[in-house]
Amino acid sequence: MTTVPAMPRLPLILLLLGLAGGAARAAEPEPLEQIRDAATAYVSARLGGGAQLGAAPLDPRIRVPACGGPLQTGGTAPNPGNAWSVAVHCAGPSVWTLYVPVRASERRTVVVVKRSLAPGLPVPADALALQEQDTAGLPNGYIARIEDAAGKLLRRPVTPGEPLPPNALDAPASIRRGQEIVLMSQAGGFVVRASGKALADGASGERIKAENLDTHRQVEGVVREDGVLEIGM
Repeated sequence: MTTVPAMPRLPLILLLLGLAGGAARAAEPEPLEQIRDAATAYVSARLGGGAQLGAAPLDPRIRVPACGGPLQTGGTAPNPGNAWSVAVHCAGPSVWTLYVPVRASERRTVVVVKRSLAPGLPVPADALALQEQDTAGLPNGYIARIEDAAGKLLRRPVTPGEPLPPNALDAPASIRRGQEIVLMSQAGGFVVRASGKALADGASGERIKAENLDTHRQVEGVVREDGVLEIGM
Protein backbone atom coordinates (compact mmCIF):
# COMPACT_ATOMS: atom_id res chain seq x y z
CA MET A 1 0.00 0.00 0.00
CA THR A 2 1.30 3.42 -0.93
CA THR A 3 1.22 5.91 1.90
CA VAL A 4 0.35 9.53 1.06
CA PRO A 5 2.43 11.86 3.14
CA ALA A 6 0.44 14.24 5.36
CA MET A 7 0.34 17.89 4.22
CA PRO A 8 2.12 20.35 6.46
CA ARG A 9 -0.21 22.21 8.85
CA LEU A 10 1.64 25.53 8.75
CA PRO A 11 0.13 26.80 5.44
CA LEU A 12 -3.37 26.04 6.74
CA ILE A 13 -2.66 28.08 9.86
CA LEU A 14 -1.39 30.97 7.74
CA LEU A 15 -4.51 30.76 5.53
CA LEU A 16 -6.78 30.96 8.58
CA LEU A 17 -4.78 33.87 9.91
CA GLY A 18 -5.12 35.62 6.54
CA LEU A 19 -8.88 35.16 6.52
CA ALA A 20 -9.13 36.42 10.06
CA GLY A 21 -7.02 39.45 9.17
CA GLY A 22 -9.27 40.22 6.19
CA ALA A 23 -12.36 40.02 8.39
CA ALA A 24 -10.76 42.31 10.92
CA ARG A 25 -9.91 44.84 8.21
CA ALA A 26 -13.47 44.69 6.87
CA ALA A 27 -14.78 45.47 10.35
CA GLU A 28 -12.53 48.49 10.77
CA PRO A 29 -14.51 51.77 10.99
CA GLU A 30 -14.12 54.67 8.61
CA PRO A 31 -11.72 57.17 10.24
CA LEU A 32 -13.71 60.13 11.56
CA GLU A 33 -10.94 62.49 10.52
CA GLN A 34 -11.35 61.32 6.93
CA ILE A 35 -15.08 62.04 7.09
CA ARG A 36 -14.42 65.55 8.44
CA ASP A 37 -11.82 66.15 5.72
CA ALA A 38 -14.34 65.17 3.03
CA ALA A 39 -16.89 67.64 4.45
CA THR A 40 -14.31 70.43 4.60
CA ALA A 41 -13.16 69.76 1.02
CA TYR A 42 -16.77 70.04 -0.19
CA VAL A 43 -17.20 73.53 1.31
CA SER A 44 -13.72 74.64 0.22
CA ALA A 45 -14.50 73.76 -3.41
CA ARG A 46 -17.51 76.08 -3.31
CA LEU A 47 -16.04 79.05 -1.47
CA GLY A 48 -12.57 79.11 -2.98
CA GLY A 49 -9.13 78.99 -1.44
CA GLY A 50 -9.47 82.19 0.61
CA ALA A 51 -11.99 80.80 3.08
CA GLN A 52 -10.97 79.48 6.49
CA LEU A 53 -12.94 76.37 7.37
CA GLY A 54 -13.57 74.47 10.56
CA ALA A 55 -15.52 71.21 10.72
CA ALA A 56 -17.18 70.42 14.05
CA PRO A 57 -15.60 67.50 15.93
CA LEU A 58 -17.54 64.27 15.53
CA ASP A 59 -18.58 62.19 18.54
CA PRO A 60 -15.77 59.63 19.00
CA ARG A 61 -18.43 57.00 19.76
CA ILE A 62 -19.61 57.16 16.14
CA ARG A 63 -18.51 54.05 14.26
CA VAL A 64 -19.45 53.45 10.63
CA PRO A 65 -17.95 50.68 8.48
CA ALA A 66 -15.02 51.58 6.26
CA CYS A 67 -16.33 52.65 2.86
CA GLY A 68 -15.21 50.44 0.01
CA GLY A 69 -15.34 53.35 -2.44
CA PRO A 70 -14.80 57.11 -2.47
CA LEU A 71 -16.86 59.19 -0.06
CA GLN A 72 -19.63 61.25 -1.66
CA THR A 73 -20.55 64.70 -0.35
CA GLY A 74 -23.44 67.12 -0.70
CA GLY A 75 -24.63 70.10 1.28
CA THR A 76 -27.44 72.51 1.94
CA ALA A 77 -27.19 76.24 1.33
CA PRO A 78 -25.55 77.92 4.32
CA ASN A 79 -27.73 79.69 6.83
CA PRO A 80 -26.87 83.14 8.24
CA GLY A 81 -23.42 82.84 9.77
CA ASN A 82 -22.33 80.56 6.93
CA ALA A 83 -22.76 77.30 8.83
CA TRP A 84 -22.88 74.48 6.29
CA SER A 85 -24.41 71.06 6.88
CA VAL A 86 -22.49 68.61 4.70
CA ALA A 87 -23.80 65.11 4.09
CA VAL A 88 -20.93 62.61 3.78
CA HIS A 89 -22.27 59.45 2.14
CA CYS A 90 -20.93 55.97 1.48
CA ALA A 91 -22.74 54.26 -1.41
CA GLY A 92 -21.46 50.77 -0.71
CA PRO A 93 -20.79 48.05 0.01
CA SER A 94 -21.61 49.55 3.42
CA VAL A 95 -24.26 52.26 3.02
CA TRP A 96 -24.31 55.14 5.50
CA THR A 97 -24.61 58.93 5.69
CA LEU A 98 -23.23 61.31 8.30
CA TYR A 99 -23.98 65.05 8.53
CA VAL A 100 -20.99 67.21 9.42
CA PRO A 101 -21.38 70.92 10.40
CA VAL A 102 -18.72 73.11 8.77
CA ARG A 103 -18.21 76.77 9.69
CA ALA A 104 -16.61 79.04 7.10
CA SER A 105 -15.03 82.46 7.52
CA GLU A 106 -13.37 84.73 4.96
CA ARG A 107 -12.05 88.14 5.97
CA ARG A 108 -12.01 90.80 3.27
CA THR A 109 -12.09 94.60 3.06
CA VAL A 110 -15.66 95.80 2.47
CA VAL A 111 -17.53 99.11 2.26
CA VAL A 112 -19.42 100.06 5.43
CA VAL A 113 -21.68 103.00 6.28
CA LYS A 114 -20.21 105.43 8.84
CA ARG A 115 -23.44 107.22 9.75
CA SER A 116 -27.19 107.00 9.32
CA LEU A 117 -28.41 107.90 5.83
CA ALA A 118 -31.88 108.68 4.50
CA PRO A 119 -33.21 106.21 1.92
CA GLY A 120 -33.98 107.59 -1.52
CA LEU A 121 -31.00 109.95 -1.60
CA PRO A 122 -27.57 109.56 -3.21
CA VAL A 123 -24.94 108.07 -0.90
CA PRO A 124 -22.10 110.57 -0.31
CA ALA A 125 -18.57 109.20 -0.48
CA ASP A 126 -17.64 110.74 2.89
CA ALA A 127 -20.33 108.61 4.57
CA LEU A 128 -18.53 105.42 3.54
CA ALA A 129 -15.41 103.68 4.83
CA LEU A 130 -13.43 100.49 4.24
CA GLN A 131 -13.35 97.89 6.97
CA GLU A 132 -12.16 94.29 7.23
CA GLN A 133 -15.00 91.89 8.04
CA ASP A 134 -15.94 88.23 7.73
CA THR A 135 -17.62 88.12 4.31
CA ALA A 136 -18.47 84.40 4.37
CA GLY A 137 -21.44 85.14 6.60
CA LEU A 138 -22.91 87.98 4.50
CA PRO A 139 -25.97 86.49 2.76
CA ASN A 140 -26.56 89.59 0.59
CA GLY A 141 -22.97 90.03 -0.54
CA TYR A 142 -20.78 93.12 -0.16
CA ILE A 143 -19.14 95.98 -2.05
CA ALA A 144 -15.35 96.13 -2.15
CA ARG A 145 -14.74 99.71 -3.44
CA ILE A 146 -16.17 103.02 -2.26
CA GLU A 147 -16.45 104.30 -5.83
CA ASP A 148 -18.84 101.46 -6.64
CA ALA A 149 -21.30 102.73 -4.01
CA ALA A 150 -20.86 106.50 -3.88
CA GLY A 151 -23.53 108.44 -5.75
CA LYS A 152 -26.02 105.58 -5.92
CA LEU A 153 -29.44 105.81 -4.28
CA LEU A 154 -29.97 104.11 -0.93
CA ARG A 155 -33.03 101.85 -1.10
CA ARG A 156 -33.35 101.08 2.63
CA PRO A 157 -31.75 102.07 5.95
CA VAL A 158 -28.38 100.50 6.74
CA THR A 159 -27.02 100.38 10.29
CA PRO A 160 -23.77 102.35 10.75
CA GLY A 161 -20.84 99.95 10.74
CA GLU A 162 -22.82 97.38 8.73
CA PRO A 163 -21.42 96.24 5.36
CA LEU A 164 -23.28 97.88 2.50
CA PRO A 165 -24.88 95.15 0.34
CA PRO A 166 -25.36 95.67 -3.40
CA ASN A 167 -29.12 95.10 -3.12
CA ALA A 168 -29.43 98.16 -0.84
CA LEU A 169 -28.49 100.47 -3.70
CA ASP A 170 -30.10 101.65 -6.92
CA ALA A 171 -28.40 103.33 -9.83
CA PRO A 172 -29.41 107.01 -10.03
CA ALA A 173 -32.05 107.73 -12.64
CA SER A 174 -30.68 109.18 -15.85
CA ILE A 175 -34.20 109.82 -17.18
CA ARG A 176 -36.96 111.38 -15.08
CA ARG A 177 -40.72 110.98 -15.45
CA GLY A 178 -42.12 113.77 -17.62
CA GLN A 179 -38.71 114.59 -19.12
CA GLU A 180 -38.50 115.20 -22.86
CA ILE A 181 -36.24 112.54 -24.31
CA VAL A 182 -34.94 111.15 -27.60
CA LEU A 183 -36.51 107.92 -28.86
CA MET A 184 -33.93 106.03 -30.92
CA SER A 185 -34.36 102.93 -33.07
CA GLN A 186 -31.66 101.07 -35.01
CA ALA A 187 -32.13 98.57 -37.83
CA GLY A 188 -30.02 97.57 -40.82
CA GLY A 189 -27.46 100.29 -40.17
CA PHE A 190 -30.10 103.02 -40.08
CA VAL A 191 -30.84 105.11 -37.00
CA VAL A 192 -34.24 106.75 -36.54
CA ARG A 193 -34.82 109.38 -33.87
CA ALA A 194 -38.01 110.93 -32.58
CA SER A 195 -39.09 113.16 -29.72
CA GLY A 196 -40.67 111.54 -26.70
CA LYS A 197 -41.71 112.05 -23.09
CA ALA A 198 -40.67 109.66 -20.32
CA LEU A 199 -43.56 108.08 -18.43
CA ALA A 200 -41.31 106.81 -15.58
CA ASP A 201 -37.93 107.31 -14.00
CA GLY A 202 -35.21 105.06 -15.41
CA ALA A 203 -31.55 104.29 -14.75
CA SER A 204 -29.14 103.17 -17.44
CA GLY A 205 -30.05 99.68 -18.64
CA GLU A 206 -33.61 99.74 -17.26
CA ARG A 207 -36.74 99.39 -19.38
CA ILE A 208 -39.31 102.17 -19.15
CA LYS A 209 -42.28 103.42 -21.12
CA ALA A 210 -42.46 106.68 -23.00
CA GLU A 211 -44.86 108.59 -25.25
CA ASN A 212 -43.94 109.38 -28.84
CA LEU A 213 -44.76 113.10 -29.12
CA ASP A 214 -45.36 112.84 -32.88
CA THR A 215 -47.77 109.89 -32.85
CA HIS A 216 -48.90 110.09 -29.18
CA ARG A 217 -48.42 106.32 -28.95
CA GLN A 218 -46.80 104.62 -25.96
CA VAL A 219 -43.57 102.76 -26.58
CA GLU A 220 -41.14 100.83 -24.37
CA GLY A 221 -37.37 100.86 -24.52
CA VAL A 222 -34.07 100.63 -22.69
CA VAL A 223 -32.36 103.64 -21.15
CA ARG A 224 -28.97 103.92 -22.86
CA GLU A 225 -27.68 107.32 -21.74
CA ASP A 226 -28.97 110.62 -20.41
CA GLY A 227 -32.05 111.54 -22.37
CA VAL A 228 -31.92 108.59 -24.84
CA LEU A 229 -34.34 105.64 -24.89
CA GLU A 230 -33.59 102.84 -27.37
CA ILE A 231 -36.73 101.37 -28.91
CA GLY A 232 -36.67 98.00 -30.65
CA MET A 233 -38.00 97.96 -34.21
